[in-house]
Amino acid sequence: MFGQKGQEAAPFELLIAVVVMTFVLISGVNVMQILEQENCKGQLDNQMEKMKTAIENVASGEGQRDFSFSMPHCFSRGVENSTPISKVNIKQVNSRQICSAYCPGATFECRLLWFATEDFHSVKCLRISTVTNFPTDDSICNDFTSLGEFTPTDLAEQNDGIAEGQYLLVRKYDPSSQNANICAYKRVI
Repeated sequence: MFGQKGQEAAPFELLIAVVVMTFVLISGVNVMQILEQENCKGQLDNQMEKMKTAIENVASGEGQRDFSFSMPHCFSRGVENSTPISKVNIKQVNSRQICSAYCPGATFECRLLWFATEDFHSVKCLRISTVTNFPTDDSICNDFTSLGEFTPTDLAEQNDGIAEGQYLLVRKYDPSSQNANICAYKRVI
């Protein structure tokens, strides 16, 4: 008599409560995934900015610089057909449209620090001369290799992207060339 109507509505109310709770849980998980992805993008952007600053400082003659690079976990270097999925490259670009999109001024040539996946890309303009070289020749980059803990590496010519590790950048002056040379040494671990 008393409360029969309440007992009839109870299963329906419970069903609605379960549906609402499921929606809240799914929404919460999605928000957490988005926050983690954004945090990871921020980590990559921060590492690329440090790399960019080190390269620009050395290119402008401000002494040697070091930086560490490691790919954030969400952009892991998984292998698909023996090619890294995520990679950071230094690209030489010869396009006014692309260069003006990322670098100030309307130049035909520029150097870009480039990262791209299907879902995300980050591009930084390297404010260095387009004739800057990253040689590995022992006649130019020989001062740290004798210590045994560094090996010269060409940052601009790595098809698989810049490898994770610790780097030391040193500007070298070659009397036989007018181009700026930046010797990049990767620490051997």
